Amino acid sequence: MPNHRIEAVRALPGTLTLVVAWRDGAENVVDMAPVIRRSAPLGHLEDPLQFAAVEVVDWGCGIGWRGDLGYGADTLHEQIRQQAMKAAG
Repeated sequence: MPNHRIEAVRALPGTLTLVVAWRDGAENVVDMAPVIRRSAPLGHLEDPLQFAAVEVVDWGCGIGWRGDLGYGADTLHEQIRQQAMKAAG
């Protein structure tokens, strides 16, 4: 079972896109707009200012906003993988 850990996360200004630094040294960019738009509990994050308040939570096991867990690290890693596959065609 995957066990990815996040070292750092930041939002690209004015977007719903994250730059994720993993503890293994890798770094990825992920568009979170599709996730946010299909999840009512995350809907308030369509505001880029609120989205920018993202932080690493639970010792790297996920990301969250204002202390609430929003997305687990393994799920985020899978989202990145799927976006990369789509981009590759």
